[in-house]
Amino acid sequence: MKFRIFFSALAFLSAIGCNTVVIKPWNPPHQMRSVETIRVFLGKAESDLLLKAEGTISVYDVNNLLIKRAYDIISLDARKVKAPIRFVSEHPGLEYKGRRYRGEILLQPDRSGSVLIVNQVPLEEYLYAVVPSEVPATWPTEALKAQAICSRTYAVREMLNKKDSLYDVEATVSSQAYAGLDKENPKTTKAVRETEGVLAVYEEDPIHTFFHSNSGGRTETPDQVWGGKKIPYLESVSSRFDDAGDNFMWKDILSHNTMDQALASLGVGQIQSIQVLSRTSSGRVDLIEVVGSRGTSKIKGKEFRSLLGASVKSLRFGIKRDHEGFLIKGMGSGHGVGLSQWGSFGMAKQNYTYTEILRHYYQGIDFARIIK
Repeated sequence: MKFRIFFSALAFLSAIGCNTVVIKPWNPPHQMRSVETIRVFLGKAESDLLLKAEGTISVYDVNNLLIKRAYDIISLDARKVKAPIRFVSEHPGLEYKGRRYRGEILLQPDRSGSVLIVNQVPLEEYLYAVVPSEVPATWPTEALKAQAICSRTYAVREMLNKKDSLYDVEATVSSQAYAGLDKENPKTTKAVRETEGVLAVYEEDPIHTFFHSNSGGRTETPDQVWGGKKIPYLESVSSRFDDAGDNFMWKDILSHNTMDQALASLGVGQIQSIQVLSRTSSGRVDLIEVVGSRGTSKIKGKEFRSLLGASVKSLRFGIKRDHEGFLIKGMGSGHGVGLSQWGSFGMAKQNYTYTEILRHYYQGIDFARIIK
């Protein structure tokens, strides 16, 4: 499906240093609902649901009729909810399980008989909480703006892809970290507002804005991580400013017993040696051979990382056996695709603009602004 970008003679112009960046207007496809409000899945309702707020809480049915009003706190048996109902607070900040959220809370029964709890919130206000949940608010402004555009573009792309679902994104890192109103920070809110509505696009579509913590000096292509076709704007690029960040270089020593337990599912017995057989063009481990007392197994690097867990922070690593166990030394943290957050930090510290940062990690992209 192609998502059309409507170009007009009155393009938005943003002067960035000596560069002029054209930010063209963008509308969602005509069959798509507005992208001004996003639906965030918070969890499944338990039998006793408790919501808190300052002042009046109003409850509306599916026809937008007021069915109940309470003050400061409201509780109900979620198992009795058979049709959607929504809760609206007099003041911003409906509290659910200790976290306050802007917008409304919707209880949405699904086909399985469960009741989903969904936060319906204006897209820009959603980003107020997402950006400081993803990167520290103390980071340079241009890095925060880059993250804001990445997070907004990701959210809009999910909304387009999930228009027929009961929600667009989750509140966890399965989508984007979203910790609610209390996570907001004036500095990140300012970055969101100064880039209001701006998306990263390629050939008229919002792009896949994959991002990760630290690439260890070079990013990876998505086909090497998740398979599928190459994506033209997600080439492997140098990320030389990653050395400013956490986990640019790391090492760990795993005992023989720990390694035996971690790789027990391979069925090769006690691990005797582990050898890297091949690497991707970015230097990440592609194929590994594990030799044990009862046999040998060849596995993909990403499977090895999954089995070892947090000990292997990225696939840019080397491994050797010594008397203590297995020494693993590596660079970077995360899958390595798209924007390196610490690379963005380093670039911003060197006075690169958010547009320069994004165009480095997403090659050949343009910018567009959502039309209200």
